[in-house]
Amino acid sequence: MLENNRKDILLRPIEYSFISLLSNKIKVLIVGGGRAGFIKAKTLSNNGCRVKVISKNFSKEFEELKKLSNVQLIKDEYKKDYISENHLIIIAVEDETTNEIIRKHCDEQCKLYLDCSHFERGLFVVPCQRSSKTATFGINTKGGSPKTAIYLAEEIKDNLIKKDSFIEYSYKLRNIINKSEDKATIMDFVATEDFYFFYNKNKHKIILEMFFGGNYFEVNSSHKKEYFSTNSNRFSNKENRGR
Repeated sequence: MLENNRKDILLRPIEYSFISLLSNKIKVLIVGGGRAGFIKAKTLSNNGCRVKVISKNFSKEFEELKKLSNVQLIKDEYKKDYISENHLIIIAVEDETTNEIIRKHCDEQCKLYLDCSHFERGLFVVPCQRSSKTATFGINTKGGSPKTAIYLAEEIKDNLIKKDSFIEYSYKLRNIINKSEDKATIMDFVATEDFYFFYNKNKHKIILEMFFGGNYFEVNSSHKKEYFSTNSNRFSNKENRGR
């Protein structure tokens, strides 16, 4: 039976379309004060969303969320009116009849909703999200294995942390050359494993001079201050840097 289920999942992998929400602008309604509701409330509030939880009763776990300024706990039964004022709806109750009613109300108002009892009945899931100093990412497995997603997320995060300095350097460089007509060419050159190799050797400035040369732009990074140009044919040589 387990083998058959595994084959079914592999035959119909879940396809996701990722978007990144601006957390401090997002209002989330969670219906349900149990374990599932708590996990989602904690995750989304930690990410900066404004979270409202509706339930007649709350588990003891919610005590740690009471003092958060972006979390509101309301002892009440579910009402349709609660949906209209929120962007995302999370259904975290065990009663299937109630779940079906909430899903219907969400569909009527074109709301994005997550059904914790059966995620495939909803319109979105919350990915396993991790962050380093310079980047944030989320990951899901197509077969629906949260524990595997956590394992993969930690692996990716460890590798990402090692590249934080390089990422910071690259986006500061991009901001400096933002108005250059060669921006795309420059960033294609920089955002490569080859250039990252030279960055780790602290030879990236030399490489940039070899390929582009000319009038330099100052770039702050964990290394020394760098100077960078776009095209030696159109810009002056480094002797003119201070002019």
